[in-house]
Amino acid sequence: MGRTLRLLVCTFLACPSLAFAQRFDDVGVRAQGMAGAFVAVADDATATWWNPAGLATSRSLVDLSAEVTGEGGRGVAFGFPSLGLSYYRLKISQMQPSGSTAPSASGRQDNGAAGSGLSSVDTGLSQFGVTVGQSIAQHLVVATTLKLVSAQSDTQADLDVGAMAAFGIVRLGVTVRDVRSPTFGSGSEAFELERRARAGGAVIAPGRGSLESVVFAVDADLNSTRVDGREEQDVSGGVETWWLGRRLGVRGGGGTNTVAGGGSFGAFGVSVVPYPRVNVEGAVMRGSDSTRDRWSLGLRLTF
Repeated sequence: MGRTLRLLVCTFLACPSLAFAQRFDDVGVRAQGMAGAFVAVADDATATWWNPAGLATSRSLVDLSAEVTGEGGRGVAFGFPSLGLSYYRLKISQMQPSGSTAPSASGRQDNGAAGSGLSSVDTGLSQFGVTVGQSIAQHLVVATTLKLVSAQSDTQADLDVGAMAAFGIVRLGVTVRDVRSPTFGSGSEAFELERRARAGGAVIAPGRGSLESVVFAVDADLNSTRVDGREEQDVSGGVETWWLGRRLGVRGGGGTNTVAGGGSFGAFGVSVVPYPRVNVEGAVMRGSDSTRDRWSLGLRLTF
């Protein structure tokens, strides 16, 4: 009996449940072009991901967006000022000892981790969300995205919550993703989707001449989580400008992981409006850590 108990304890210690977190900048071509400084800016359909309360600040009655990323992610979001629908398919990664018996969706070993005895565990994750909001006062909106999240052949209910306050050209936002921190799978195959919170501020100023408007934004994570096998807590800043009667948008930004050993990253993006209400968007992000490297393309229709 004692030997069996010791064996069970050793097995448990050798096969711990994994913990994953999603980056905020996994979604949103505009947001990625601003290096993730978007919590207080979110005013399009991707507010369903970034800050549910941002839907109430949309410039359009209806906003429909679709996007793909070089990592195989994809998403579709549909937003009204007080209601949103969204679907996202993403990949989340974690590092573990290569000798571990914890599950690996891909079974591959990351080149950068091979020499250190670590393997990369990739898990596909899908979520369908419904976003609803409510004005609390003249300057404050609170909202939530109620969602069903699927991974490891398991589906869990979860929610994101957010708030947005506007005072003239200044906007302040805060959002918390994966409030319930759901666990998927069971036994050694179980993993937890960690809660992640972020706050942001933005100044949206009118332009002059051919410059239609300019946005300055700053975001900061309020807690650290494990992403791609290491602790991460980001601070980022970005600028977005619109030109020629909002026919051309240009944006850029940068940030850093403030946790010890973290690295910096930068981004650039553009939007082109070839026809009224049709936005073609693209963004590129690069970082000192290659896990930050990505490109994304999107199409937005506004009415």
